[in-house]
Amino acid sequence: MLVTYEGGNVDLRVPYIGYSAESETYKAAGVSAYNALQTHIEKRLSHGLQVGFSYTYSHALDEQSGMGLFFNGNNPLNLRSAYGSSDFDRTHVFNFSYSYELPRFFSASSLKGKIADGWAIHGITVIQSGQPYSIIDYTGAVGSIFYSVYDGITNPIVPLAPGCTPKNALTGASGASITPALKASCFTLPLLNPGDLGGAIPAGDTFETNFTNGQRNIFRQAWQKRADVSLVKVTQFTERYSLKYSLDVFNLTNTASFDIPIDDVSQNAFYNQFPVQGVPLYNAPAGLGVVNKTIGSPRQVQMTLQFMF
Repeated sequence: MLVTYEGGNVDLRVPYIGYSAESETYKAAGVSAYNALQTHIEKRLSHGLQVGFSYTYSHALDEQSGMGLFFNGNNPLNLRSAYGSSDFDRTHVFNFSYSYELPRFFSASSLKGKIADGWAIHGITVIQSGQPYSIIDYTGAVGSIFYSVYDGITNPIVPLAPGCTPKNALTGASGASITPALKASCFTLPLLNPGDLGGAIPAGDTFETNFTNGQRNIFRQAWQKRADVSLVKVTQFTERYSLKYSLDVFNLTNTASFDIPIDDVSQNAFYNQFPVQGVPLYNAPAGLGVVNKTIGSPRQVQMTLQFMF
């Protein structure tokens, strides 16, 4: 047997052809649900005008919203404890679209008609609920009894402190300015007491933590809004040849749509594996709920010219 830093030539000793000793398997588990009420009102094209309005009221729920390396629910030993709004849930979505072709005033074959006629305006506006999010900790301050500081597979949720609710834990600010969106004092640790878990926690050990139950995606970011509009001019030279000019403005009002705020905290400072008696494990993060990213782009303007034949 050849000894290597991996413990030997294990790939040569696996019992199944085509499988490595380091192979991984994934098993799908959990429950998800989606319910929605969808409405649509449309004015068909007449007199150059067409308008459509859609509204969706929905709720997507699951125990985690991602597949792959990380379990982004809560406690992997109790999937149901993470059942709540999906990471991609959008409760309300409003969609308004329109198209208007200006009336023609001159003959299509005349010079005045080719310049003054053939104009149209098209647009779409979307207003939707923001993304839900949770507060999570990777430093071993949650679920330490199972993973210590080496939790590389879950997104353990930080619970609310006693007396705090998802509503009063908010500061009322968006988080995009100086004031964070969340109150750091409203979060705590799911500490275990000596003797808990059938005596698994020894006397004097006041630093072990469990997973919390529920509280996944109990916060939601602000509404997201965007309006796009296009001004189009089509000049018809002959039946076969035409010229199309388009002025497109994306995010017309230059409105910022904020991503979820900073939602990961470090309650176990410096990933300490051996907490010292008397030193608090919980450090209230001052930057909790600060927004440092946006979704989508600022206002963009583009022009195109197409010769069609």
